Amino acid sequence: MKKLLVLFTNGYPYGSSEPFLENEVPLYKEYFDKVLIVTPCRKGDRPTRTVDDSIEVLPDYTLAKDLPSILSAIPGMLRDKMFYRELKLLFGREGFSFKKLYDLVVASLCANHRAKQALRWLKKHPEHTPQVLYSYWINIPAYSALRLRKRLKRPTLPCVTRCHGFDVYHERSSTGYLPFQQQLFEGMNQVAVISQQAKGYFQQRYGASEKMKLHRLGAWDYGIENPVTDRAPLRLVSCARVVPLKRLNRIVDALCLIKNRPIYWTHIGGGEGLAELERYAAERLGENVTVHFTGAVTNEQVYRIYMEQSFHVALNVSETEGVPVSVMETMSFHIPAIATAVGGTAELVDHGKNGFLLPKDFADETLVEYIRRFADMPDEEYRSFRRSARRKFETDYHAQTNYRRFVSRLAQMCNIPSDSL
Repeated sequence: MKKLLVLFTNGYPYGSSEPFLENEVPLYKEYFDKVLIVTPCRKGDRPTRTVDDSIEVLPDYTLAKDLPSILSAIPGMLRDKMFYRELKLLFGREGFSFKKLYDLVVASLCANHRAKQALRWLKKHPEHTPQVLYSYWINIPAYSALRLRKRLKRPTLPCVTRCHGFDVYHERSSTGYLPFQQQLFEGMNQVAVISQQAKGYFQQRYGASEKMKLHRLGAWDYGIENPVTDRAPLRLVSCARVVPLKRLNRIVDALCLIKNRPIYWTHIGGGEGLAELERYAAERLGENVTVHFTGAVTNEQVYRIYMEQSFHVALNVSETEGVPVSVMETMSFHIPAIATAVGGTAELVDHGKNGFLLPKDFADETLVEYIRRFADMPDEEYRSFRRSARRKFETDYHAQTNYRRFVSRLAQMCNIPSDSL
C-alpha cells in the first residue's frame, strides 16, 4: 500500500495564498508516496504554483457558491453531529446573530463537501492509504479533516492542524466568533501553533493541553547578506499585500514628517489597495522621500530583490499578525526591523537588539523616532543590529530546519521511519 498524506488548505496551490507551503511541500516526498491536496477555488482557475507528479490537487467550488457543490454537501451537513453541537453553542454562550449562523453554515457545507470529495477519490484509488490528515488552518480545512476521518471510520487516524493568526484569535473576526474552533481543537491529535503567544491564547480559552506543540514558520536561507551601503539615503523596505490591516498608509504618514534627510522606501507587494496607496504617497510625501512600488511579485522575486538591492531597515506596521514571515525573510539577509508588537511579532523582534517594537496603536512620531535612530546610530551599533537579526533567524526561524522538523513529526505520528526524528 502506498503511503498518502491528505492536506487541506485554504487555496494553495491556487492564487497567492499560503506562500509558506512552498517551502514545506517539497519535503513530503521523503516520507509519503503521494500527497492529495484538497483546496477551494473557482471553476476555471488554474494552479499558480507548480506541484510535482507525487501531488494531486482536488479542487472544491463550494466557497465560490457553486450550486451543485452546495447541494451535494447538504446531506452530509444534516447528518453532521458537529454541526448540531455548534448550533447549540451559537444559541447559547456564543450569542446568536444571523451573520454567525451564516458563517457556521458556510463552514459546514464546505467541510462536508471537501470530505465527500476526498472520500470519493480514496475509493477510486484503493492503493493509497491515508497515513495522516493535515490541515494548514484551524478552521474549514481542520473541520474537513475531522469529517473525512469520520467518514473513513478510522478514529485512530492522526489529524494534525497548524494555526496562524486570523484562525486563532476571535477578536480578529468581525463577529468575534470563529465557527467550530473548540470542537476542532478537541478533535485534533496535534495543534501546531506558530508562536508562544498563540499557544497562550489557546491555553486561556481551552486549558493546558499536551496536544499543543510549538512549530514555528521560517524563511529560506540563501546564505547571502543584503548589500550594506552608506545610510544616506536611508533605505527602507516593506513587504505585504496592500490591504487595510497592513496599514501601509501609516508608513506614508510617518515619512511625511521627515523633512531633513533623504529616504528611499521600497514596498514589495500588490493588492486591491495599491493604486490608492500610490496616490496617497504621491500627494503627501516630500521631495526628500523616493518611493518605489514593485506591485505583485513571486516569492522567488522577493528573495532576488533582497539579494541585489540594499536595504537598511524593514518596516511592518500591521494591525494584526501571526508571526510576520516577511520580517523573517529580511532578517535572513541581516536586515533589522521596526514592527508593531502584535501576535507573535515580539518573539521575532527583540526590542533594541535586532529592531524596535511599536505599540499596536503607535503614534506617527514614534515610528519617525525609530527610523531616525537607525539613520543616526554609529556604524558598529548598526552592524550589531544586523548581526542580531541574522542570529535570531538562524536560531528560531530557519525554514530548512523548522519545516523538516515539522514534516518529520507528521511522519512520526503515523509511524513512518525517519532518520531525523
